[in-house]
Amino acid sequence: MAHLQVNNLSCSYGPLKVLDGVNLSLEKGQVVSLIGGSGSGKSTLLRVIMGLTKPDQGSIDLESQPIDYHSPGSVRSAREKIAIVFQQYNLFHNMSVLQNVMVTPVKVQKRPAAKVREEALALLAKVGLQSKSEVYPAQLSGGQQQRVAISRALALHPHILLLDEVTSALDPELVGEVLDTVRTLANEGMTMLIVSHEMRFVREVSDQVAMMDKGRIIEMGPPEQVFDAPQNPRTQAFMKKIAWH
Repeated sequence: MAHLQVNNLSCSYGPLKVLDGVNLSLEKGQVVSLIGGSGSGKSTLLRVIMGLTKPDQGSIDLESQPIDYHSPGSVRSAREKIAIVFQQYNLFHNMSVLQNVMVTPVKVQKRPAAKVREEALALLAKVGLQSKSEVYPAQLSGGQQQRVAISRALALHPHILLLDEVTSALDPELVGEVLDTVRTLANEGMTMLIVSHEMRFVREVSDQVAMMDKGRIIEMGPPEQVFDAPQNPRTQAFMKKIAWH
């Protein structure tokens, strides 16, 4: 049974159709990566799943329950099980690292502050940042800020984690530390839907890779099939042009 099921999903920005009949299934513990050119609909798909952009048609089932994107309560319930990390860290600069990780579990989920603090410190230790718990975001590198953003998402106890180009705003030398964090999550069985242009990483970490073009998933399969023996001409052309160095 699918953990997340996307059925014939379409979405438009004015006259521009950015998603056009997308079908996607994500199993529990699976890592699926979305690849494709700029404007192919990858990030929009994540935004629709999170309820940040409303679909025009189609449906999404989360753990066999449909999400009603016209119902604030249904969207809120879905967001209790799905967390997203964007390419921009969106940390609160007037709060310490620890406060950033704790604020939503305490203020929104109403969980006990002492327990949340214990979990937050453990999450920061997991990403190598426990010693930075009392500093402010401005005192951190971009890679460190992104690791805080991932910790903040994990503090919500999500069933599914969405990662939207989490390394694209980073200097090249900082990319590795964030990817190492995602590798750890994958090895621990976190269900993830990833948008990334880091092709070596996508190949390594993904169970399935979906190639998007013009708002559609045009090819999907194991990494070795999509990268080494793509069937769709557009996928073939994409693979010839991407940089592996």
